[in-house]
Amino acid sequence: MPIQILSYTNLHRHADEIIHFSSTRVGGISSGEFASLNLGNYSSDLRENIDHNRQLLCNELGIAFSTLIGTHQMHTTNVKEIDEALLAMPEPERKAAVEGFDAVITRVRGICITTTTADCVPILLFDPLQKAVAAIHSGWKGTLNNITAATIDKMQERFGTDPHTLIAAIGPCISGEVYEVGEDLYQQFQEKGFDVSRYFRPKSGGKYLFDVRAVVFDELRAKGVKDIEVSTHCTYSEPELFFSARRQGIRSGRLLSGIGLRK
Repeated sequence: MPIQILSYTNLHRHADEIIHFSSTRVGGISSGEFASLNLGNYSSDLRENIDHNRQLLCNELGIAFSTLIGTHQMHTTNVKEIDEALLAMPEPERKAAVEGFDAVITRVRGICITTTTADCVPILLFDPLQKAVAAIHSGWKGTLNNITAATIDKMQERFGTDPHTLIAAIGPCISGEVYEVGEDLYQQFQEKGFDVSRYFRPKSGGKYLFDVRAVVFDELRAKGVKDIEVSTHCTYSEPELFFSARRQGIRSGRLLSGIGLRK
């Protein structure tokens, strides 16, 4: 079965300048909880399966395997710039250099920066004026601490990005219809000044349904981003298409979203 990947209309308008995608679980060779297109480098799937699946993705995108660049995400707000110096490092040094970052930015052409998810929110950004891109992983912790704003701030600092010109895509994630959380999470967002009545819908037993995707959308808007496309896919509710750590457990496969500047 061929692999199935998603794209975004607003980013696709710039297909002559960038490549981009969000993966599904369809079309790979992994089995069990990882069936079938598991792309997570830090999952406990067999290494040869992950590499095979990533090669299938690269074949579909028409890029070299070595150009997929990601980090080991740790639910931080740390942002890593991928530059020529980092790419020139020996593999062990480069692996250590990208430990603990949940957002990646670059102006280097010919690579594809990625973010790994399995319910959390993937965000892709393109700056068509300064020719820069970003890939962001925003789980509830990253959303609480606004990794999106931290990433845009870093793009402004490093590249001179004007947020008003950014093109953004919010990828498949767990939806507010099914993302059940407890009182502790509600209180953390309330204490940070979020409009909890907008993002949390009360249920019985001190539980809430949390719309993390809506928070990310508003965080982009608050930074001045106007062109935002939002995927309506729910990773939890569409098991035939997506991995979900909430549905499957921590050993589930991982999805990948990526963006890169063409050479």
